[in-house]
Amino acid sequence: MSIPAMAESEDRSNRPRIRVYRPDSRFADKTASAVVHLLSEVWRHRAHVAMTFKRDFKAAYRGTTLGVFWNFALPLLPVSVYVFLSVSGVVPAVDGLPRAVYVTFNVTLWLLFAGLIEQPITVVKSRNSDAMKTSLPISVAIASSFASLAFETFLRALLVVAVILLFLTPMSALAPLALFVIALGAIFSLSVGLLCAILNIVVPDTQSVVIVVMRYGIFLSGVIFPLSAIGPLRWLERVNPLAILIHAARDLTFVGTLTHPLPLVALCGLTLLLALFAARVFYLMEYRIRGVI
Repeated sequence: MSIPAMAESEDRSNRPRIRVYRPDSRFADKTASAVVHLLSEVWRHRAHVAMTFKRDFKAAYRGTTLGVFWNFALPLLPVSVYVFLSVSGVVPAVDGLPRAVYVTFNVTLWLLFAGLIEQPITVVKSRNSDAMKTSLPISVAIASSFASLAFETFLRALLVVAVILLFLTPMSALAPLALFVIALGAIFSLSVGLLCAILNIVVPDTQSVVIVVMRYGIFLSGVIFPLSAIGPLRWLERVNPLAILIHAARDLTFVGTLTHPLPLVALCGLTLLLALFAARVFYLMEYRIRGVI
């Protein structure tokens, strides 16, 4: 190296470093970019999601006598309790459905929607702790937490099918359309869960409030007792989002017509707006949650 070149190198090394602060580029992105970004994050880390599910599935009851049996038995326990109450005559028959069919169908959907609301709050709360910060996007951590919920919902769906066959309950030709209603409910519930997860960082009481609302909400959503049989609460069938979704899915599966179509149409529009808003807010706040900025 020549002497001028060495002098130039030493001069560069002695220059003070300048740190430039600039706003996070995420604030310049549109809502559509936020949605695409979050979905692409989950897709890129799909192997991690699968690995987390397998790990948690194997480790959940490792060391117990019955082992993996509990992975199949415990998810069915909440539904089986309500089935027992229904066949005991505690739950009245409705819409010409056997009590057991009515309860298992409703409770399965309720537990799915409730899980989609509550789990994002738990995941974001844990990631907001200094000890839990990692480079893994929070959207991927939330998706990984849903793996177990998906497995439990699958088991409960099998139980619903078994109960329907046991009681020889006919299904309508429009039953496949209930899947679209369930998907709508999943998007709505996830959107609410993401917003509550962000709010819980600012107002830590949010998680406790959500838990209380969901525990009592099961009785105000026509899941156990039909709201039509409770005069003063009958109006909730048209304003309670989860009651609308569960009622519509049940109508399409067993009746073939929608009892209250207008509330469902309004909920479709609300869900679209809510999903876009929740994705945008979560996208902007993710760095703050992880302590990146």
